[in-house]
Amino acid sequence: MVTKLDKTGKLGDSTAPLPPAPAETIGNYKVTRMLGRGATSNVYLAVDQTSFKLVAIKRIRPECNLGVQRKMFAVEASLCGKLNHPNIVALIEANLSDPGNTYLIMEYVEGEPLQHFATPDKLLPIETVLDVVRQAAEALNYAYQMGVIHRDVKPANIILRDDGLAKLTDFGCALLFDSDTTQISVAGSLSYMSPEQVMGKPLNHQSDIYSMGAVLYRLLTGHNTFTATDNYAAMTQITSQPHIPIERHRADLPKELCRIVDRALQKNLQDRYRDWEEFLSDLYAVSGIIKSESPIEEQTKFDLMGRCAFFKDFLTVEIWEVLRASQWRTFMHNEQIINEGEHGFSFFILLEGSVAVTKKRRLLNVIQAGDCVGENACLYKGSPIRGASVTAQGEVIALEISKERLENFSKDVCIRMDRAFLRSLNEKLAVSNSRVLQLMGI
Repeated sequence: MVTKLDKTGKLGDSTAPLPPAPAETIGNYKVTRMLGRGATSNVYLAVDQTSFKLVAIKRIRPECNLGVQRKMFAVEASLCGKLNHPNIVALIEANLSDPGNTYLIMEYVEGEPLQHFATPDKLLPIETVLDVVRQAAEALNYAYQMGVIHRDVKPANIILRDDGLAKLTDFGCALLFDSDTTQISVAGSLSYMSPEQVMGKPLNHQSDIYSMGAVLYRLLTGHNTFTATDNYAAMTQITSQPHIPIERHRADLPKELCRIVDRALQKNLQDRYRDWEEFLSDLYAVSGIIKSESPIEEQTKFDLMGRCAFFKDFLTVEIWEVLRASQWRTFMHNEQIINEGEHGFSFFILLEGSVAVTKKRRLLNVIQAGDCVGENACLYKGSPIRGASVTAQGEVIALEISKERLENFSKDVCIRMDRAFLRSLNEKLAVSNSRVLQLMGI
C-alpha cells in the first residue's frame, strides 16, 4: 500500500514523523525515501536501477518477521504476477528467502487511501464514491474469478489517484483457492467483516461483497455500520443485530442507493447480492439518477451553520456530521413549520430568519436564527403532541433533524446537542419569566 504524504510528512492517522529512509539498495532497487509504516512493515519509494521506474517496497521489520505476519507476506508474495487488473496494485517481485530482509516490490501508486475520506467532514461527492466503489468491485470480481477472496476490504486498502483511478491493495489476508500456501484462519478488519467471517465459517465471494457494502456505508456517512465500543460488542452486533439504517446518518441519499447498501449488508447469504455482477449492475443503475451537490454548495451550507449560535461549541467534524444527517429546509413568509396538535417527530435549527410561536392563535414568542424549535418532540419518549404552532416570519432557512437521526449521532455530537438544548431552554425560560413579570406589573 502506498500513499501520498501530507505537508507534515505524516501518513494516514499517524501523528509521529516518519523516520528517514535507509541509504541503501534493496535487491535491484535504490531506496529514495520512506512513504509510510504499518504495524509490521515499512514502505519505501525506490527506483529500479535498470528501468529507472519508481516502485514501492514493502519490507517487513525483522522483529515482526514471524508467525502470522510472515504468513501474510507469503500469501501476498504468492500472487506476484498473477493479478493483472487496472484497479489492483501490481505485485512485481518478492523475497522471502532471507528472514532479515523480507520484502515485496509493488507498483508505485501516488494517491490517497480512502480512509482519508471516511469521516463526516471529509466525505467525497456521492458520484465519486460510487465510481470508486464500482472500480474496487470490478477488481474484487476479477480477483474472485482468479480464485482469490480478499478478506480485508476496507477504505485503507483502496488508493485513489488524482486522476480518479482506484487501486485495490494489500492481499496479505487473502484466501486463495487451489493453493499450497498455508492460509491464515483469522484475518481482516472487524469493522468491515461479514457475519460469516466473524463466526469463522467458510467464505465465498459474498463475504467481500458484504465488506464492500460496509466500505460504501462508511464512505457515504463517515460512520461504521455499528456503534459498538469494544470488539465483543461489535462481533455480537455484526452477527445478530441489524445495522443502523444508512439514511439515519445522511438525509440526502436516494432510496435506491440506501437499498443497495442494505442488501449488501444482509446477514443471510440468501438475502445478500448473489454475485459481483448483480451488485455492479445496481451500482451502475443508481449512478444514472444521482446528482450530488457541488463542493461549493456544501461549503456554503457548512459556513452558514458555522456562523449559527446553536453550533458555537461544535467542532468542525461535528458540524459536518449534523449537516449530512439533516434536511435542509427553506420556508416562505407565513408558511407553517410546525402545527399545533400534530404528532412531533423532528425539530428545527434556525439558520436564517425568525419564526413566531403561537398557541390557539396567541403569540407566545418570536424565535430568532441561532435557536431551535420543536425540540420537545425529540427529548421525550413516544410521539408527543405539538403544543404550539411555528410560523415563518419572512424567509427562513432551517435544518430539520428527525428523532431517529438524533439518536444515531456520535456520542460527542449528542453531548453538544444536549448542551445547546439546555442553553436554548434557559434563554426561553428567561424570556417567559420576563413576560410574566411584565404582566404582573413588576
